[in-house]
Amino acid sequence: MIGFIASLPEIATAPDMTALWHEQQQQIEQGSLTVDQFLDGLESFISNQVGAVNLGAMAEGEKTSANQSANRLQAECPKCGGEIAVTPKVFACTGCDIKLWGEIAGKKISQAQAETLFAKGQTAEIKGFTSKAGKPFSAKLVLNQDSGKVEFAFDQSKRT
Repeated sequence: MIGFIASLPEIATAPDMTALWHEQQQQIEQGSLTVDQFLDGLESFISNQVGAVNLGAMAEGEKTSANQSANRLQAECPKCGGEIAVTPKVFACTGCDIKLWGEIAGKKISQAQAETLFAKGQTAEIKGFTSKAGKPFSAKLVLNQDSGKVEFAFDQSKRT
């Protein structure tokens, strides 16, 4: 599954598409677009994107080879012991639902930071995150093994 997602074109996995579909739904509400026009466009888009999937790259991702270790972290999944696959967009366990997106709050997560998170359960403080309000902040990333989600942990001594 991770190989499939990694082989999709950028546009097929971008959050921008959700915004575009929302705009089109508003056009339906306003009467400037019909439901059939929206669905026809959506079907065409999905068909084109599926047709653009690089099946060769996806198949190569499934092969076991000496090169495969370059696409895996050294750390194991703390939840199930599975391997952590590395793709351009996500660090994800191959055996369960734990994953770490490659970019969080506008900050690119390095492979070393991902290694630390999966090996120790949390990272050191990372600088350079950006809040939804556009303000920079620093925080540790903590892996919640129960939910499989990555959460922020803030240094309480720096709060006033």
